[in-house]
Amino acid sequence: MISDSDLLNRYLAKVDLEPEPPSLSLLQRIVRRHVELFPFASIGPQLGDELPLDPESLFDRIVVRQRGGYCFEQNGLLFEILSGLGFEVTLVLARVLHDPAAHSPLTHRFTLVDLGHERYLVDVGFGANGPPFPVRFDPSNPGDGPYRIIEHEHGEFHLEIDQAGTYVSLYRFDMVRYGNADCEVGHFYSHRHPGAIFVNNLVASRILDGEVRSLRNLELRVYADGNERHIAVTDETQLRRLLADMFDIDVDQAEAARLFALAAGRAPSD
Repeated sequence: MISDSDLLNRYLAKVDLEPEPPSLSLLQRIVRRHVELFPFASIGPQLGDELPLDPESLFDRIVVRQRGGYCFEQNGLLFEILSGLGFEVTLVLARVLHDPAAHSPLTHRFTLVDLGHERYLVDVGFGANGPPFPVRFDPSNPGDGPYRIIEHEHGEFHLEIDQAGTYVSLYRFDMVRYGNADCEVGHFYSHRHPGAIFVNNLVASRILDGEVRSLRNLELRVYADGNERHIAVTDETQLRRLLADMFDIDVDQAEAARLFALAAGRAPSD
């Protein structure tokens, strides 16, 4: 078992940061380095892996074995890191708004961080559209940045992203108290339920400085300098190479073959 201090020190060494007192600057650097180094991915749900949420397992899966992860994994690990550094953190669950009219389940996890009199939303587990920096939580004065938090109804907040000049809601949440048991329920649905998105789709994304890489099934999209490049995945060898080269995700050839076969069975038609 990895001790908490050992896990924290090994994480900081990986992201090339030194421990220091909590500050907005440190929080920004941690979030930036995390989304650069540790990709969002559905490798585990696709392959039917056991995906325990204890800190040691998360660290091993995400940092050591380079398997990527999604919100319950990525934000779960970062929650422990921030807590270990002395940040005041709160676990929050949200409903992803694929269809704003639907009442979606609580299948997204993120973290609120309090720094003095300011509060920030931190989310390193949403994928290509996720914020690569802490988003200031001030619904009364949301500003006009690339992300903002709006109170749509009393006590119900939305994280919104600016897409071509129009703000679009990514997910909605409230300030109900949540705990690890709630995460286990949402996590079980997300990686085991036959209708869950990550069970039915191979996804991976990585947010670099000036470039966003996003894989969905057999199509890779790379966004950089205002341009979008598409790459079609045609076989398992190419898939394995792209996962390694573009996302730093490690799968063996047999796993790549399984992932390709699953994705090929539901390749998007559009």
